[in-house]
Amino acid sequence: MGTVQVQPHDRTARTRVREEQVRPLYAATLAALGAEPGTRVLHVGCGTGTALSLVAFTGADLAGTDPSADLLSMARDRLPDVDLRAAETTELPYDRGCFDQVMAFDAIQYAASPAVAVTELARVTRPGGIVAIGLWHNWSGREASAFLSAVRGRVPTPPTEGPPVHDLFRLREVMVEAGLDVFASAEVTHRHDFASLDDAWNSMTASPNVARAIQIMGIEAAHEIFMANFATMQRTDGSIQQEHLFQYALGRATS
Repeated sequence: MGTVQVQPHDRTARTRVREEQVRPLYAATLAALGAEPGTRVLHVGCGTGTALSLVAFTGADLAGTDPSADLLSMARDRLPDVDLRAAETTELPYDRGCFDQVMAFDAIQYAASPAVAVTELARVTRPGGIVAIGLWHNWSGREASAFLSAVRGRVPTPPTEGPPVHDLFRLREVMVEAGLDVFASAEVTHRHDFASLDDAWNSMTASPNVARAIQIMGIEAAHEIFMANFATMQRTDGSIQQEHLFQYALGRATS
């Protein structure tokens, strides 16, 4: 069994790792959206631009927002011709009805007010346009679920307005409350192989919940919890296999 190196948290690198894991969710949702040349597409919480890079092949007119200047800097390097702006999910710098399609992945569940965030996505979508929201399911992967549950039990839970959005049922509720006509939803399963414990650790530290725990309890304490849940899962070649469950819903803007 290899030894995991406990390194300082590098949000940009970790986010890139996490985006690669979420790629199956991006691909399935984008296929359902079916953007075409000239379609105005906004990705809210675009991170380093992985999902936008996939949409770029359609010829759509792209834009993205993210609250992190560091992540946007990497996204700009990858997508120099895309309109990328620093903004919070709940306060988008666009007029009403600017976009044909607005998407957010693995972001709404971390908003202090998910209902406000989804309402803002709907606001910048034209009537008849589509809002697509994807989640990394809260209980995806036995090892990750146990680890994240243990981490959450050690740090205070951030306050949220209303029940948190951790599953498709609650996501559809919030979208309807925001005035969206939810017309489609689906689940996407994907089996991911981490080559080593190092890779698994890098992935887990990209989670906002884990990043917050590291800030509060310290990286060594968070790593101890990680090892308690992951070290015994290593296969003979040092790798770890994990099943992921993603969910997404599509809603049509009505006003």
